[in-house]
Amino acid sequence: MKKIVLVIAVMIIGLSALCAESSRLAYIYADRIMTESKDAQEAQQLFQADQAVWEKEVQELDAEIERLQNEYETRKLTLAEAGKKEQENKIQKKIQDRQNIVQEILGENGKAAQRNAELLEPIMKKVNKAIEQVAIDNNFDMIIDASAGGLLYAKPALDVTDLVLEELNTME
Repeated sequence: MKKIVLVIAVMIIGLSALCAESSRLAYIYADRIMTESKDAQEAQQLFQADQAVWEKEVQELDAEIERLQNEYETRKLTLAEAGKKEQENKIQKKIQDRQNIVQEILGENGKAAQRNAELLEPIMKKVNKAIEQVAIDNNFDMIIDASAGGLLYAKPALDVTDLVLEELNTME
């Protein structure tokens, strides 16, 4: 019986010691890191360049559709029924081509989503590495993302976003 009481007493003392040890916590604003880091800004510029190419492609199709529609309107009175139907089908095909390209680019797994993921993946790895390094250097047990909306209040002194940005911008 004495052994059981002794074991329980040792466990209670051990648990008390664990609870008394304070954890060091900090937080970051990941969205701010993603807008202010050099790598993220470069990725944004690359994505915008790709976006411009895609927009130009769609604009060219829009111009072609408009040209076909104008041509049809000017020739409609002189065309036979078969000619009208052929022109209308041509216009509808271009409109469908445009819709397909827009879906290919902007769809759920479209070019835009794939390119964005491709550009962000290495940045996210670097951000995570920078966060880990700041945590190790400053002996933090945990760093929380305040921009995710779960953090209701924290002392501003616990915000290590600037430290993470500094670490991130010095990494190769």
